[in-house]
Amino acid sequence: MIYFLSKPAGVGDEALFIRDLAYVKTEGLWAAIAKGVSIPYVLLPYPFSLVLPDFVALRLVNVLLFGLLLLYFHKRIAFRNGRFYALLLFFFSTVGYFMAGTNDTLFSVSLGVFLIETYLLLSRKTSTFVWWGSAIVIAFFTRALILLFLPCILLGIIFLLLKKVGTIKTLLFPAILAIVFLLLNIPSLLQNKNLSYDQKLPPSGIEATWTQRQYYAQLLVNEGSLANYQHPSWEETDAYLQLHGTQSLPATEIEAILFDIPFTIKEFFKELLFFGIYGSRQMGLMLAVVLGLGILALFRLRTIHPADYIPLSLLGTAFIFCLLIISFLELRWFAPLFIASIFMYFQYSKDGKLPQIIIQANYIVVTLLSIYGCYGLFLKL
Repeated sequence: MIYFLSKPAGVGDEALFIRDLAYVKTEGLWAAIAKGVSIPYVLLPYPFSLVLPDFVALRLVNVLLFGLLLLYFHKRIAFRNGRFYALLLFFFSTVGYFMAGTNDTLFSVSLGVFLIETYLLLSRKTSTFVWWGSAIVIAFFTRALILLFLPCILLGIIFLLLKKVGTIKTLLFPAILAIVFLLLNIPSLLQNKNLSYDQKLPPSGIEATWTQRQYYAQLLVNEGSLANYQHPSWEETDAYLQLHGTQSLPATEIEAILFDIPFTIKEFFKELLFFGIYGSRQMGLMLAVVLGLGILALFRLRTIHPADYIPLSLLGTAFIFCLLIISFLELRWFAPLFIASIFMYFQYSKDGKLPQIIIQANYIVVTLLSIYGCYGLFLKL
């Protein structure tokens, strides 16, 4: 936490949210929403930003949100075993985005709670939709990335319909919350005909799209003229399009998948390997265990089990992202599923459904990764 919280202000995507918060304070909320901001996330740090620097307010909100997640597990889920919180804090401290001033934390916590509440409803450990509905409403209005999670969200709804669980009248509060956010979106709906989300737009005068820039980046990486996880400049991408024609790079995600099928297949397996290796750096053996449960669930889809939902969601979403993202798969996108997976893993271990050798091996792996991570970060302080 010392390392990540001491980073200079405005590193990476944090700069976008600092600008958005400043825009709200100078131009007003109506103008900011018309421009495009993450409404739930600019509202939360706004009061703090009146007495603190904007970047401090943004980071403080994220730390508090993670604290609320811990409280959720303690009060709502009634996990009292300290080892669960050690595993969750291992994940929290391994990734820096929970302590950066971006909307990743709000999106991850809310969608993670939705996934866990879906499991609780399916396993009949709760009958109320209040947490379930409120969490998905907040996630939906926080990031446009929610669209890529629609398959796992719809899977949960289908499971719930088939199981006929829950009391629908408990959706009243989530419905009111959704109406409030829709009303707040009126400036964007009037001006842009869509919901308000944070805007990562190319600079003025640039013709290339984000997809074209990322696709071109992967071509350069593969030929060895660009370091991995780097991007060419927008101007370089535009120059490539002017030289080779506008059709030389795919402009949308769907076009990117179909643009060069052998290339897409090759990159899919590369991203899948990246997901497995670096996901394990963040999750230890928990990732392999939950993915394994998802693979086993595929062989018995005719028998729906509540515990299948989170593993199937993790497995399916991993395949979707690895297929759609031709370059630079970012593991922060999987944070909601990783949070739910830690819950699922610990639930299995608590219920005695995992061999002790796996549980102990995971503790050893997590401990070794912690020592390695602390040593690496200590050298950077």
